[in-house]
Formats: sequence, structure tokens, C-alpha cells
Amino acid sequence: MTVHSETTPVRQPQDEEGARHLIHCPSSWEHYLLDAPSLGEEHFVLVGDLPVRHPLFNDGPGHFHDAQLATEAVTEIGAFVGHRYFGVPEDRTGLFHRFTLQLTELSAWRADSGASGGFRDGVPRIATEITAIPTNIMNEVPRCLELRLEIRIDDILCGRGSAGLIFLMPKLYRKHLATSRRVLREAPELADLPEGRPRPARPIEVGRSRPENVVVSEPAADARGRLSTWLLTEGVSPVVAGLQGELTGLHLLEALRQTAVLAAGRTAGLDPARCTLAASEVDFRAQAALDLPLRCLAVPGPRTHDGHGRPAVPVTLTVTQHRRAVAEARLTVVQDL
Repeated sequence: MTVHSETTPVRQPQDEEGARHLIHCPSSWEHYLLDAPSLGEEHFVLVGDLPVRHPLFNDGPGHFHDAQLATEAVTEIGAFVGHRYFGVPEDRTGLFHRFTLQLTELSAWRADSGASGGFRDGVPRIATEITAIPTNIMNEVPRCLELRLEIRIDDILCGRGSAGLIFLMPKLYRKHLATSRRVLREAPELADLPEGRPRPARPIEVGRSRPENVVVSEPAADARGRLSTWLLTEGVSPVVAGLQGELTGLHLLEALRQTAVLAAGRTAGLDPARCTLAASEVDFRAQAALDLPLRCLAVPGPRTHDGHGRPAVPVTLTVTQHRRAVAEARLTVVQDL
């Protein structure tokens, strides 16, 4: 029998529309009643209405619900789960080092799927089931969490994924940041700079409408068929850029998505207005500094078709800063029929 604890509201970068709640579903009351940290896997459900007026997730052609919503939600609650339910000290910073997501039922992600009957005001509801598994436990405190995800829209299973989270002690985290910045600045011979001020890509080519939601530059192509963009950090929406003066996970993931869509459109003729990422695998390699340029190199594969005959293009991407890898990704862009 599954027991549900009280729900925990999750912050949204918007008004009450689209608010989410995290529900803890412990298999036993033992740790919960004693307020003792768990040493085994725990289960949660993150639920809420899909937003309809979000400045980023609802910006674009509107053919699909934005799968970035699920990505952003998990990265937001990951550290909270570690601190609240597994006893990780609050001063330990949680950093994601891996994220994967695969859309298993594309029809549920269509904005006009009509699957929302029966819910409040006909607004589709998204539920992300999360299994959190503590790993690398020392002195009954995990240093890492493995998160396994199942996503449902209006009760239709439409996505599966996973994420890896590591918690760093304050001294180690400060050393991590200092080392990253020192490496970047002490090797001027590795400097990788754009020629002049990067010009933003056209919003329509990256699946957005508002210029402030474009976070990559107009791409440049080389003789080997690779495309590269520069990540834009000035003049972008605060929803993407955040308020801490550091590169946010959403900013980086959105840059990867936009570059992949650009590459699929430029090299294989896919229509960005009808595209989404059917599969994503992202590995975060290093900390980035916002005051140094970031390049995203895309290597598109051949145009193929998925199991339903939809055009699909695999794209391998690498984000670098001073030629040092910040993130590596393997994305599949698919165009709806």
C-alpha cells in the first residue's frame, strides 16, 4: 500500500497559472513519522497543469507542449529532495551531471491532442513520477542521487528519463568553481572568441517567437557539414538567464535544443514549427563562466524516420568554453507529420 504525504508547492517563474506540487509517496511511514532521513529509494509525483501563458514554454508555434517543462521541473526539485528526504546538509550544493529524456508517445505532447477532457477547464495535466535512489552513502548521508522519471500527460505515459545529481561540500564546491575559472583564464592560447558581436538566430528557426527567448547566434557552417553557434547571455529572457549571474541549466539545455533544431532545419529541411526533441542525452562536464564566450558545435546525422514514419535527425552537440568541454549531448529532432 502506498502512503501519500502532504504536498509541497514548487516555485514557478510565473503567476499561479501552471503551479506544481511535489507529492511524497513513501512505501513506509517509518522514516517519515520519525522525521529520519531515508537510506533507500523514495517515490514522488510532481503534478500540475501544463502552462498556457508561460513566457518561454508557451512561446513558439504551439504545435507541441514544451518538453523543457519536464526538464526544468526535475532540475528544480532534485536538490530539494536530497536535502528534505535524504538528510543531505543544506550547505551542500547539488549539481546535475547527466540528464536523459525520451518521448514515448508523441501524440500526447501535441498541444491540440484533445486529451485533456475531464480536467479543470480542459487544461492538460502533467505528472512526473520520480524514483530517487541514494548512492555513494557515507555516514548515512548520500553524496549522489539517481533520479528515474516517468512522465504522463492526462494519464498517458509519454516520456521516460533519468538524471544524476551529485552533492558537493562547500569547500569542495568553492574549489571546483575556483579551479574552473583558473583553468579558463590561465590558458590564453586556447581562447575561442567570436568575430564581432554574435547576431541572434531568427526565432522561427529555433522554434520560438520572441527575440528575447533566442539564446543562440546565427549558425556558421564548415566544409565538414558541422554547424556552430554562440550562446547568447545578454538581452535574453530572465526566465532563461536566471538571477544569480551564472549559467543556468535551463539556459544551457535551451541552447542545445535550439542549436539542434537549427541544424536539423538547415541540413535536412525539417520544419522547426512542427519539431520537438524525441530523445535527449546530456552530460555536463564542467562549470561555465558567464563572462567568457560559449560555443555550441553541432554535428547532424543523416535524415531518417522514426517508427511512425516521421522525419528524424540525430544531432551530436558539444558546448565548449576556451575549447574545454562544458556539456556533450546527443539529441534527436523529430518532425510531426
